[in-house]
Amino acid sequence: PRTYGDDNDPMDVLLLSTESLEPMSLVRAYPIGVISMLEAGHRDEKIIAIPFSEPTYNHYRDISELPAHMFEEMTHFFTVYKNLEHKETAVNEVMGREEALKVVAESIEKYIDVFCK
Repeated sequence: PRTYGDDNDPMDVLLLSTESLEPMSLVRAYPIGVISMLEAGHRDEKIIAIPFSEPTYNHYRDISELPAHMFEEMTHFFTVYKNLEHKETAVNEVMGREEALKVVAESIEKYIDVFCK
């Protein structure tokens, strides 16, 4: 909530969780990285986060610590997930926790600039 990205949408967060979650639910989580993408000419960052209460993944602190296959699945998904809508996406780079925190802060600041001033 209260975030706004370069793509003029709320921030996207992918949670690594073994539990099923209802769409649009609020979950206390911490970021471990960000996948920077381009979609329709706009930056579209995907924050990768882990719920605090997630016992399977809560020992990871940075995206670089994830097993290679998980990382490859995420990047592949974000490369092709808009194909059925005939939209192209491109994964630019994957960055760690510190960059993810900056993206979150920028998204909160943009929300304030656009909706609160």
